Amino acid sequence: MDFTSKTVLGLFDASQKVFTIPVYQRAYSWETEHWTAFYNDLKDQILSKNKYFIGNILLETIKKDQHYEVIDGQQRLTTIVLFIHCVLFIMTERQLKPKTGTIASKNRIYINNDGVIKLHPVEYDRPFFNQLIDGRSGPLKAKTPSQKRMKEAITFFSNQLKKEKEEIIVAILAKLEETEITTIELDGKKESALMFELQNNRGKDLTNMEKLKSFFMYQIYCLSTQKETDDNVSSLSTLFEQIYLTINDLKETNEDNVLIYHCQAYINGFSYRNLNDIKDVYKKHKNIKWIMNFVSELHSSFQAMKKLEHCKDYYWVQIQRMNKETPSFVFPFIIKGYKYLSDDTDAMKTLFHLLENLSFRYLLINSRADFRSRLNEILNNLDENTVIEDFINKSKTKINDSEYWTDSRIKEYLELPIYGKGVVNYLLWRYEESLQKKGYSINNINISNESIEHISPQTPTDGEPLASGYEINSSGSYPEDYDQYLHSIGNLVLASQSHNSSLGNHKFSEKLKSFSENPTVIQQIEIKNFISKKGTKPLWDKLAIDRRKEKIVEFSIQNWDMEKI
Repeated sequence: MDFTSKTVLGLFDASQKVFTIPVYQRAYSWETEHWTAFYNDLKDQILSKNKYFIGNILLETIKKDQHYEVIDGQQRLTTIVLFIHCVLFIMTERQLKPKTGTIASKNRIYINNDGVIKLHPVEYDRPFFNQLIDGRSGPLKAKTPSQKRMKEAITFFSNQLKKEKEEIIVAILAKLEETEITTIELDGKKESALMFELQNNRGKDLTNMEKLKSFFMYQIYCLSTQKETDDNVSSLSTLFEQIYLTINDLKETNEDNVLIYHCQAYINGFSYRNLNDIKDVYKKHKNIKWIMNFVSELHSSFQAMKKLEHCKDYYWVQIQRMNKETPSFVFPFIIKGYKYLSDDTDAMKTLFHLLENLSFRYLLINSRADFRSRLNEILNNLDENTVIEDFINKSKTKINDSEYWTDSRIKEYLELPIYGKGVVNYLLWRYEESLQKKGYSINNINISNESIEHISPQTPTDGEPLASGYEINSSGSYPEDYDQYLHSIGNLVLASQSHNSSLGNHKFSEKLKSFSENPTVIQQIEIKNFISKKGTKPLWDKLAIDRRKEKIVEFSIQNWDMEKI
């Protein structure tokens, strides 16, 4: 292990020196806040007489003074190269000269030395990076998040430099070149694996995935004989390489969440807390085979999440519609489902149907801790011996034996005031679909900025006596017990935000006319079927609300009947 203090210029200044970021490492992840800090720090240092220090760079020596793999520091090195590329481009445009050397010599040192690219990002980003810093390429389309960040970094630094005076640009390059950096050169995979673990104790902002990788690398180092170390570390690196390639394709979730879902599926169920739970299970086995199997299974879980992002199953689509955030408990089930049921499309459809039903109950009743503890047994029953019919039956039994989530409890909660629960919109959309299937139709239904309209308005009057149509007492206000009717599912209807705003506190006869003549959904037309009458005037009273509530509750009980799964 060799510790050396260098400048940025000294680090790069060798004609054949190349830095490679192994593909199992993270891709480029810096964003605006990091670029801003980097740039401002450099500017602040221009007038300072002190040396500027940018930190440590951890390198594995592949060939002394020629080829190094970057174990830690890839974000800084990549940013330095991108930044210098921008500086040289601006200096060329303005015909500026560096304090030392020439623009051509600086390009050879940091960017491209007669066809030898000085920095190689992770493999899947290299062609893009090479074209990005080539300076002659046309518009490039980023295909990965890391490529997008590289492109945005170029834009950010270019925009900042264009604002600067010429002498500042020249000074910034000079300051960066003399910036101090400590390189730690590691000799082979053994030392690299050891330093992974040591780096974790330095307060760095690492993801849990990176911390886990570090821990496993160190365990491999400790458990392997001298002859086995390189092969074992290489095998583990290959597995993490496959994981990071998959991570790069994920658009809707992050790596640490997938790690949680995986551990809930295979480690401690929904009682999983953090990485210490993985370490506790590992200590019971403490062998290389367990590590390799765990990481291999983890890769399969990432692949399952990638597959899920492209899934068009009807009930999976419904789960996503149900709430702003999909209930997280569904993901461990889906991960195991893709593993054990993937060859049986009908079985996966059935699993998605079950999860949609459970999600609805979970969001409606909202007793999360108890619900998750009861799901553990169901989750554990999903394994390589699963027969989907038996699994569903056991799940139904478990839920219906519960005090909290039985079908009767669903009915009980639907009878209560429901306004404000995240599941209301979804329930009314499913109800709307059921109406359309019964022969009703409105051409080109399209609600923008959907909202929930109270048929009987939340505010009974705007200061004037209430117009006819709503149940009020002699003082012109709602009866004391009216809140349970006001926020009942029977008094709620889907509407566009603009439609909702236009109706306001209009008298019921006007609102009923608007629903009948300009409906956006069928349930608005249907309101006329439930009204009471006071003489010749339509009345929306407690009885009307109860009649509509009974119909929607009846639909819900039938629609989310577990026996229909």
